[in-house]
Amino acid sequence: MTTTRHAMRHGGADRHPEEDHERPDLSRRMKRLIRLAGLRSGLALLALTALPAHAAHPLAHPSADDPALAPLLAMPFASDLVGAQAARRIAWVEKRDGARTLLVSDDGAPPRRLTSSTRPDGTSLWGLALSPDGRMLAFVEGGDAEYPGDTPPNADNMPLPGRQTVRVLLPDGRNLAMGDGHSPVFSPDGHWLAFVQAGTLRIGAPGQPAHTVFTAQGDLSAPVWSPDGTRIAVEIDRGTHGVIALAAAKPDSPPRYIPPALAFDRLPVFSPDGRSLAFARMREPLLTAERGKGRFWSLHVYDVTNGVERVLWTAPEGNGSRFWAPEGVGLAWTRDGRVLFPWEGSGWLRLCALPASGGPAAPTCLTPDGAEFASYRLSRDGARLLYTANPGDHDRWRAWSQPLSGGAPTALTGPDEQVTTLTTAGDDIAVMATGVTRTAHPLVLRAGRRREPALPALPAGVSFVTPQDARFRSADGLDIHGQIFLPPPGGPARHPALIFVHGGPERQMLPAFNAMGYYSNAYLLNQRLAARGYVVLSVNYRSGTGYGLAFRDAPGIGREGASEYRDVRAGAFYLGGRADVDARRIGIWGGSWGGYLAALALARDSDLFAAGVDFHGVHDLTQPDHPGLSPEENRTAHDREWRSSPVADLGHWRSPVLLVHGDDDHNVSFDQSTLLARMLTARDIPFEEHVFPGERHAFLRSADWLAAYRWTLRFLDSALRP
Repeated sequence: MTTTRHAMRHGGADRHPEEDHERPDLSRRMKRLIRLAGLRSGLALLALTALPAHAAHPLAHPSADDPALAPLLAMPFASDLVGAQAARRIAWVEKRDGARTLLVSDDGAPPRRLTSSTRPDGTSLWGLALSPDGRMLAFVEGGDAEYPGDTPPNADNMPLPGRQTVRVLLPDGRNLAMGDGHSPVFSPDGHWLAFVQAGTLRIGAPGQPAHTVFTAQGDLSAPVWSPDGTRIAVEIDRGTHGVIALAAAKPDSPPRYIPPALAFDRLPVFSPDGRSLAFARMREPLLTAERGKGRFWSLHVYDVTNGVERVLWTAPEGNGSRFWAPEGVGLAWTRDGRVLFPWEGSGWLRLCALPASGGPAAPTCLTPDGAEFASYRLSRDGARLLYTANPGDHDRWRAWSQPLSGGAPTALTGPDEQVTTLTTAGDDIAVMATGVTRTAHPLVLRAGRRREPALPALPAGVSFVTPQDARFRSADGLDIHGQIFLPPPGGPARHPALIFVHGGPERQMLPAFNAMGYYSNAYLLNQRLAARGYVVLSVNYRSGTGYGLAFRDAPGIGREGASEYRDVRAGAFYLGGRADVDARRIGIWGGSWGGYLAALALARDSDLFAAGVDFHGVHDLTQPDHPGLSPEENRTAHDREWRSSPVADLGHWRSPVLLVHGDDDHNVSFDQSTLLARMLTARDIPFEEHVFPGERHAFLRSADWLAAYRWTLRFLDSALRP
């Protein structure tokens, strides 16, 4: 499902989310540390160029290609859904047959195409913003939504370097550039468009050259307009801390800084009258900080008129003492004077509320306990809370509506479709839905009516199985969820089998297409593997989302001990105990943190896992010394990081592995794969290798997904289907 944008935690891998991203908005210092360790995630695609397979062990024997792969990867996939504030209009990005276009729909009617698909395959469209009346659409062309401050990718290896440009489509159809940058946001009256580039805030009339409001040291986040359009608030990440700047929406306006602290100030939101600003203040715990101890974040209110700032509430020790929220989830200010915020105080991520006036009141949580929410909005009249959550069944996500004043929630979507993303368009509710046979697509809801402007369907002649829920226990007794894909009937009594492990690790796989492009592709490959005779088990291992704080922040995960591998291993024993599985032919595949777990499985348990596929995985988790730790504590941390790494167990690794990596990966350092290849070569361990020059983490080019998946099928067939 999702990962975090504002998580303040060590040890993430590829948290974020591709044409939909989910990655924590950490400081630049933390990002550098993560990159050094090779941990992070994003999205991209590129060419069919590849290095030759390891000469001593040519494992990729030719096998029948899967003719369904290309048409499946060419299916339409929707992302970046946005709605107009005062009009029943939605817009989104559609990727179809490798090309990205902008579509718009009014009141759920069939969509209109706003742009032609003439850009190179590796050029992203993202960062959409509709003007309040819906008549203009701003977007970003090129760049990388996960790393907007880095050098833009050039996945197509074009003669000129890539660019990241803010563009706007005007009512007369003109498509004009506003300047280099990202995160465009229209003013409340639609007369101005603000966006940022690195440390610069720019503003301009739509279609006109933008002027600089101010430039500051650090990376700026998306601008936040005041209700009257006279002020703009932005987060500035300075690496060691984060501040919030408040500027007048006019040229050369020096910013006023909300009194900063030795912490990260995040998620600014104006009150309805524009006189106050609420925000969250977060501190980064030390690596040795005890779980549940310390008070690491608080809510604050700043009076814009007199410059007075006060603490509204501080998260207590225990559950929720560290801030965590899914990508895109921030604070909101209701018309009745309450501040809404995400909190895990009960052990589950819930949306809670506090009176903005302060006082001794404890937070009132609005969404159901024992479940998590992923996105929310207030209805246009401010009377209802609209959100997506998984109450009752943690593997099923639906859209819900309930009175903001209190009352029982009403389900807006059915149990057979997965919905994690929600927005509004005038009085309409728009969600991004997926199903067993349907990729991500918009769904418009209003007054008991539903419309699907663009309804994708499987290519002719292709059928999918309905994934079955799988439940099993890890060696330490933890209950693990997953989905199992079964081959068609009539085959052999015992099949080869595969474990699929997602990346993140803070994500959740569901029994349907995923709303994140990377995992939408993984889902269709799991379906094709099942069609080829494999039993495939997708494992939602500990450290993932959807199952509560104790599961996501379980002891010993990641570089602290790789406890999540226990769940992967338990999945293999679950498969091996099935009557329809040949326990001698169990493999594993995954990407990013899933690549890490695949490599760990082969390094620790080659007797259990006969082969593996490792897309851009993490192989050495050791990091530089951690600030604030003594030399002895750092030695202990490094030893634990090493013992949690696949390279620490290379002496037990015998099974063959397929390695695939793009060499412009900004999430997992490319040298994580070159290091592993060197170490495998030294021990004469069989591997096949492929590299995409210029490609990012989650391949931007459809041709590269197709090539990588074809290599995967051939490799697994040769290793597991003699």
